[in-house]
Amino acid sequence: MTVEFVCEKCDHDVLVNLDEQRKVSCTKCQKEYTLIQGESLKKTDHLNQCQVCGREHLYVQKDFNPRLGIIIFVIGVLLSYHTYFISLVVATLIDAILYKVLSTVTICYHCRAVHRGFKEDPDHKGFDHELAMKLVVEEEREQKTAEQEKIAD
Repeated sequence: MTVEFVCEKCDHDVLVNLDEQRKVSCTKCQKEYTLIQGESLKKTDHLNQCQVCGREHLYVQKDFNPRLGIIIFVIGVLLSYHTYFISLVVATLIDAILYKVLSTVTICYHCRAVHRGFKEDPDHKGFDHELAMKLVVEEEREQKTAEQEKIAD
């Protein structure tokens, strides 16, 4: 099981193997992180909260680079005229095979940490744009409140 996230101090990628450690520091700026292990994870291997920020808003997606998917589709489209559209069928088949073969990852809406190797929780769905926007508005409201409290002190 691994967690990959971006350091909030220097924007460097941090990859942690959870079998080995719960405390990690960024290799670039040395900022230390203590990863969180929820009760559900200890009992069932289902991830119910982010290991980095501890929040419970997570979604799942296939562990696949979307740019590669677009490249496969573009090549299929470019060759479609010369191949009598057979290349589009081939591109679709490649996409379907990759969808079946590739595993899923769980991603945190807040810190974008990517969790690999965990059992997929049936409660987690694909990315929800409405929920993501709601969470962004909520975080902005919390930041404004915190700033106002600092100014009041």
